[in-house]
Order: sequence, then C-alpha cells, then structure tokens
Amino acid sequence: MGNRDQLLELINSSNHITALTGAGISTESGIPDYRTPGKGMWEKVDMSVVSISGFHEDPSRYYDYSMKLYETRSSAKPNPGHYLLAKLEEMGKLKGIITQNVDGLHIKAGSVNVHELHGSLRQVVCMECSSLSDMDSAMSRAIEGENPPLCTECGGILKPNTVFFGEALPRIPWEESVELVKNTDLLLTIGSSLQVSPANVLPDFAIKNGAQIVIMNEMPTPYDTDAKIVIRDKIGEFSEEFINFL
Repeated sequence: MGNRDQLLELINSSNHITALTGAGISTESGIPDYRTPGKGMWEKVDMSVVSISGFHEDPSRYYDYSMKLYETRSSAKPNPGHYLLAKLEEMGKLKGIITQNVDGLHIKAGSVNVHELHGSLRQVVCMECSSLSDMDSAMSRAIEGENPPLCTECGGILKPNTVFFGEALPRIPWEESVELVKNTDLLLTIGSSLQVSPANVLPDFAIKNGAQIVIMNEMPTPYDTDAKIVIRDKIGEFSEEFINFL
C-alpha cells in the first residue's frame, strides 16, 4: 500500500485530526524556510536580526532585512498543502491547525481554527503602548525611509507581532494547541523539522494519548521512527494529487 492509500485510510478512520505545520509547507508558495541545508534563511541571515535583544539594540536592522523579503512575503499565495488542510477542516475531519509560521497562508486558504504559535506578520505591535496596527502600512513607511516605523498613537517603535528569539510564546495559542493535540487521534506534521522548542514536544502529547502520527517533510525529523507514515515528497505536489481522492 502506497503513502497516498495509507494516508487516505488513516484520514477516513480518524475523527479528530490535528495538523502541526512549519516553514516547509510554505516553500512552494515562494517563502524560504530556515533550516534546509544550502537554502535555509539561517545560512544567509544573522539570527540576531530576529532576536528580541537584537531588535532592542537596533530595530532598523530588522526592517532592513524585512524589506528585502517583503515583496515575496506579501505576494505569496497558498499552495495545495494549505488548501488540503482547509478541505479537511471543511469536511469536519480536521479540528485545528497549529502553525509555527507567521505568513498567514492558512487563513488565506480558508482555514478557520488556526493557532499561530509564533504570531503573525499581518500586524505590528507598539513597544510602548502595545497597540496593534497593520504591517503593510508600517512597511510602506519603512520603505519610504521611516526606519524604524513609529506608532501613530504614541511614537513608540513598531515591532512585528511575531515571537522573536528570546521571547516567550503567547500563552493562549500554546495552551489551546496542547489541548488540541491531547485530544487528537491523528496528528499530521507537515513541513516542520520538529526541532524548535516548545512546538517540538507537541507530538509527544499526541503519542502519549494513543494518536497516530504522519510526517510530511523533505528532511528527516526526530519523530520519524514514531510515525505511521513518513512522506518525503514535495508537500504541494503530493497535496495537489491527494486532494482529489478525498
């Protein structure tokens, strides 16, 4: 039995599916991942640019980095991997998506119950008054020379509403994600290296509660030996074919 048939059988026999997604689900939308050897962002960019200490020291460095990627990120569209999960949710099979991504592509694809563990690049937050505003507006001002862009309410520095290195995850999305995986009967991990803490412990919660694990990732992960199925195909290509069998 091939991967497609095995996965279809698992989905059909499951009633409470959860998806955990990482950067690999968005690479076919044109957004580079972080850890793929030879292609990952952390081989090209100093990680301190997206650390909270680095941002406090010089926020303009972040916006210099972000402006280079802004057009790619803002024009990115969901690919079949995102649409497959939206379809599973529409069918009532998928109860929620836990994502390490900040690109908002799951929401653009039509998914509703999305838990964004690392926040979202759709918004910026003021470091002084904590007000939220639109990222596109902030980036437009940065591109025009206001680097870093400042809050229109109080003049404080605007930071992407995402979790930087050195910051804690937002409590509510994390707690909701733990509850979700504790009640799942099938966990689909898609495009994640399963190496980034604390999201990398979520499969443990699922396994301890008797859930089956499916891994879709081009590179090996620490949970491959625990998985019922490991799929190494390109996620978008596999999903485009698979969605026709649901």
